[in-house]
Amino acid sequence: MTPTLSPRTALFGLLGHPVAHSLSPSMHNAAFAALGIDAVYLAFDVEPGRLAEALTGSRALGVAGWNVTVPHKEAALALAAEADPRAELVGAANTLVPVRAGWRAHNTDVAGFARALAEDLAFHPEGRRCWIWGAGGAARAAVVALALGGAQEIRVMNRNAIRARLLADELGSRLGPTRVAAEDLAAFAPRPGDLVVSATPAGLSDDASWPWDLGSCRELFVYDMAYRRGAETPLVVQARALGHRAASGRSMLLHQGAEAFRLWTGREPPLDAMARAMEPSGPEPGDSFR
Repeated sequence: MTPTLSPRTALFGLLGHPVAHSLSPSMHNAAFAALGIDAVYLAFDVEPGRLAEALTGSRALGVAGWNVTVPHKEAALALAAEADPRAELVGAANTLVPVRAGWRAHNTDVAGFARALAEDLAFHPEGRRCWIWGAGGAARAAVVALALGGAQEIRVMNRNAIRARLLADELGSRLGPTRVAAEDLAAFAPRPGDLVVSATPAGLSDDASWPWDLGSCRELFVYDMAYRRGAETPLVVQARALGHRAASGRSMLLHQGAEAFRLWTGREPPLDAMARAMEPSGPEPGDSFR
C-alpha cells in the first residue's frame, strides 16, 4: 500500500553507494504501515567522501534517522556526535539516531549477524574457529559478534593484507580472550566445523569468485553477508553443492533492521510484516549490508 505523505511524514532512509537494489525501503515501509506510523523510508546513493555533506543537510531538513551501508560505515562513526559503546567497539556504525548535538551512532549489525548465524545455520561460536574475508565495517561487526559469542579464534583475510592486519591488531587488543589474527590467503585451511564468512559485497556479482577452495574442505559453516532477491549468491550455491551448510544475508538484514527500527521509534518491530516485504520479487541482486 502506498503511504499517504504530508509535511508531517517522518523521513528515514539509507545512505550508501550503491543502494539501488536495497530491500531496506520495502522492509521498513512495511513496518511503518503495519503499525500505522506516519513515516517513509527511502534510499539515497551518496558517493564516497560525501557523507559529511549528506548528514549536515539531512540534519537541517529534520530527517528522523538513517541506516548507513558500504562504504560509509566507518565514516559514520567518525562523524557522529555521540556513539553507543557497541559502535565504538566495532569502529563502525550502521544506524544513526538524531540527538541535540547531531547524530548518535549505533551498530546493529553485530546482533543481526549473531542471530542470523543461529537461525540460518544453527551455528554458535563458543569455542569455535572462524575465518572472515573482508576488512571493512561488515567484517568488523562480524569479528565483534563472534568474539562476544565466545569464539576461540578468528582469522581475518583480505586481498589487502595491511588492512587485514590493522583490523586484527585493533580489535584483537579489545576482544580477549578470543584470538584475532590476520591470515594470509594462501594459508586458508579450515577444519571441519569451522565458520567461513564473506563480509564483502562480492556475492552481488554473477561472476564473483573467492580466494579459497571449498572443495578440499569438509563440513564447514559458510555465511555470505551478500544476498540476492531471486536466487542465492554464487558462494552459497557452491558451498551447498559441496555439502557445506551455507546461508546468505537476508535474515541478517531483517534482524539488524529490526533493531534499528526499535532505536528510531521505541516500538517493537513487526517482524512478520518486514520479512514478507523482503520476499523475492525479481532476479536483481540486493545490497547485502542494508
